[in-house]
Amino acid sequence: MAWKAVAAGVAAALGTGVLLVAVADLLRPGSVSLPLVGVLTWAVHGPHLVLVSLVAAAVAVPVAVRRPRGWPSGVAAAVSVAALVTSGAVTGSIVVAVVEAGGSVNPFAALALTTESPEPDRTTAYAVVDGEPLRALVYEPGTIEGAPVLMHIHGGGWFTGAAKDSGTHPRWFADHGWYVVSVDYRLATPDSPTWDEAPADVACALTWTARRAREAGADTARLSVSGDSAGGNLALNLAWAAATGTAASTCPELGPVPVPKAVVAVYPVANPLHAYDHGNPAHGLGPRDFTDWYLGGTPMAHPDRVAAISPETHISDAAPATLIIQPERDNFIPAQGNRELADKARTGGVDVTLVSIPFAQHAFDLTGGSLGSQATLTTTARWLRDR
Repeated sequence: MAWKAVAAGVAAALGTGVLLVAVADLLRPGSVSLPLVGVLTWAVHGPHLVLVSLVAAAVAVPVAVRRPRGWPSGVAAAVSVAALVTSGAVTGSIVVAVVEAGGSVNPFAALALTTESPEPDRTTAYAVVDGEPLRALVYEPGTIEGAPVLMHIHGGGWFTGAAKDSGTHPRWFADHGWYVVSVDYRLATPDSPTWDEAPADVACALTWTARRAREAGADTARLSVSGDSAGGNLALNLAWAAATGTAASTCPELGPVPVPKAVVAVYPVANPLHAYDHGNPAHGLGPRDFTDWYLGGTPMAHPDRVAAISPETHISDAAPATLIIQPERDNFIPAQGNRELADKARTGGVDVTLVSIPFAQHAFDLTGGSLGSQATLTTTARWLRDR
């Protein structure tokens, strides 16, 4: 029957597409587009690929059974089943890793994705610098009294991004009981480095957040800081420097910078020199570019500035408990550099938890509702509650 041949062909095409994505993930991710498709797909579209493979197998296998001598239908069935097994294994490995780390994911819920950024309850400024306000977006839980406090620092290579771009994460934490403040900071340009300004801004923001949260009735004894990518770098530097009393603030008049109880860094630029030397560009832009802008020159020309922005400089046994969530396939901000920083921090007395997410690349958690987003949110929430 012609329709059976067409069905087998469609199933084979679907299965082949899924297998190509899986093969791409086996290759070294870099500037080549095919490998990047693989590593960027699974944490977002893993459940969709499993569903596609399941449909393909459900179509191809019955046709092959009814036509045992038709080799095209047999090939289609084999490819579809292989795609189902492969996609199930990869997606399942992400689920297992998250559960073992204390988090939870719902693959069925991950079929519905969103890129929206929910509106904050309040938008205000925590400081004004050179006539420009530095914004703070406040997300309030249903009950503020006694709520733990979380300040979030956005990523973007220190030169782009804004607090409003943090996606669904701040609202999710607020809906789960946290008093959340997401903050802006001064961004670098090729002609205006902010290696000393951005850290001082987020230090000011933390002081402001603690005061604002206390006035609202939240529990500032349970104050935490989080950040992703470049924001993860700022979060680590802020928390660890605050613990040693060396965090400079844009607004010293508000008082000393508080020491947070915990810090969470997701795919952070935790090892700037390693990222500079080994990071792969994406869309023509790489760590060398934005690190030079942030520092105002190359690391070789400004070793003192490199030291200032390197979390390693601020390691001490007084540092708060630290969670690093690391996508295993990250070659933009290479995973190895962050693992090395975690090892040095542990040697220096820091309580560091490193959670690895398999088959995931940089920014794997930015799509709301995805496996990656669920992984970061639930793992972070469980880890913070345990502290």
